[in-house]
Amino acid sequence: MNNKDFLICLLLSVFVFFAIKFFWKWASGGFNNGAVWEWMNRGFSFGLGFFASLILVILIFKLVVGG
Repeated sequence: MNNKDFLICLLLSVFVFFAIKFFWKWASGGFNNGAVWEWMNRGFSFGLGFFASLILVILIFKLVVGG
């Protein structure tokens, strides 16, 4: 594993850690504010979906290129 792959794995794991931490606090009632609910429903979910689709496109591109 080279440095670039390690950095990508590190960034993904940090993102997943904070996503799970935020979602757990949200699910356990830590965020009872209406603005946070709106942000969670729109922004955070959009960000997760966009990030997942971006990762999928990168992986497909790597498979097609062969590297």
